[in-house]
Amino acid sequence: MEFLKHKVNSLFKGKQAWEIALRTTVAAGAAVGAVYITSDIQERGLGEVALSIAKSLPFVGDIIRGELKKNKDKAGAMALTAKEVLEYKVNTHLPEKGLSKETLMVDFKKWYEIEKSKYMNAGISGTVYHGEPALVEFLGSVYTMFALSNPLHPSTFPFVQKMESEMIAMTLKLFRGESKDHCGVTTTGGTESILMAMRGYKERAKGWGITKPEIVACVTAHAAFDKAADYFGMKLVHVPFEAGTYKIDLRKARKAITRNTVVVVCSAPCYAQGVIDPVSECAAMIKEIKDSWGYNIGLHVDCCLGGFFAPFVRLMGKDKSLPDFDFSVPGVTSISADVHKYGYSPKGVSVLMFSSPELRSHIYFTAPAWTGGIYATPTMTGSRAGGLVAAAWAAMMHLGMDGYLSATREILSVAHTIKNGVKDIPGIEVMGDPVLSVIALRSSDPDLNIYAVNAAMGHEGGHTWELSAHQNPSCIHLCITFAHKGKGDQFVKDLKESVEHVRANKELYAKKSSVAIYGTTQSVPSSMIGEISKAYIDALFKLPQHPEEKS
Repeated sequence: MEFLKHKVNSLFKGKQAWEIALRTTVAAGAAVGAVYITSDIQERGLGEVALSIAKSLPFVGDIIRGELKKNKDKAGAMALTAKEVLEYKVNTHLPEKGLSKETLMVDFKKWYEIEKSKYMNAGISGTVYHGEPALVEFLGSVYTMFALSNPLHPSTFPFVQKMESEMIAMTLKLFRGESKDHCGVTTTGGTESILMAMRGYKERAKGWGITKPEIVACVTAHAAFDKAADYFGMKLVHVPFEAGTYKIDLRKARKAITRNTVVVVCSAPCYAQGVIDPVSECAAMIKEIKDSWGYNIGLHVDCCLGGFFAPFVRLMGKDKSLPDFDFSVPGVTSISADVHKYGYSPKGVSVLMFSSPELRSHIYFTAPAWTGGIYATPTMTGSRAGGLVAAAWAAMMHLGMDGYLSATREILSVAHTIKNGVKDIPGIEVMGDPVLSVIALRSSDPDLNIYAVNAAMGHEGGHTWELSAHQNPSCIHLCITFAHKGKGDQFVKDLKESVEHVRANKELYAKKSSVAIYGTTQSVPSSMIGEISKAYIDALFKLPQHPEEKS
């Protein structure tokens, strides 16, 4: 103690009181600042903290803001209206006199044919999962008959209520939820199903005294879980995937679980790489925690993409590598599955299933004292489109087991052709071991840019494929649909040609904006990419504008 006193006295010897006070304040401030910055780095990442500091600096901040504006303008330009739309009048006011149905139908028919040509003749990834004209026409006619119906009023629309409950029951059977406790709801899509599931776990945990609920999920889990955490004030704890398999690293997941964890997420499959997380192993891990802590943690399986595909692959019994992913796994407490993907219904229908009515009840909203009467809804929306419920039910009843199995065989055939064909293309490899309909590709050659290959698979290389580009790690994927039946060999041929074209024209592809964007985003802080993305969204809501009208 005497030594420390001597060092302090010698340090401040001859200094005035104000100097001693100032130096002490600065040192203390720096120490506190270092603690806060260290905590901030742990929470947000070094890049985000560095960007925040740089933005606050004179001159440097101006440069960053200037560059950000340039990139936001570029993002907005990417969302500019398609040239076909510019041929038509821009409407900003209601017409003084309503247009006739015949007049409107002239344009509708043209627009329909243009858009159909984009998704039926091109090799677009996912997006439209069936598209056969006869099925589209049938579902459209069913929707028309129930276009005015609303499940919010079951006494007025009893048959919509019948169809909705039966659709849930049929979906539960596909996922082997056969006990009297298994139940569900319908939603407008996968994102709402995920949002509602996470809300359920949050609300249930309130009764246990958990005020800061956490979700544990692999970094490959859908971004809707990030949205749920953002919307509901939950903390999403991301864990890495296993190298080579791209499945959730269960060892890291176990370390991430705390007393605030309310649910662990598995994907079946994950969107980018198309692989299925080890649901059974994850359930066993959660049971071990329950036995040790006496604490219930939920297990949600996100089957939004594979919902009406994976069960039929299982029923076919051909692929023995398909792991269990449904309610046959003890410990699975909720599953989300989209009917509007491989269920082939019109867009806007998903089923969210639960292992118990008690868990389901936590997603409900009630306002019993409202002046308009007792208000109660099962999901986010109040009024819902009964026409979508009817069309989804019609798709399931019309296709039946045989129709779904037939479509599944066609899609699996294409998937197997592509997986086998890629083996003979140097520099390209399939990621992990996908057993369903999504095939992700990466470059195994440092000199081969996978995003350039993606551009070459499209119009840049004289082809018509529209693959999805992904990041962290860099890859592209094809979500195979019924519309791709019989196109496996063509895909492999075009992929081989595209790789060769990129190798022969490296400088050309390096200049392509689509290549550059994904080549740089992984080194840029997320907040900056977020701002640029918002500029793109803003542009989507702008009125169509002719080039001569732009300022």
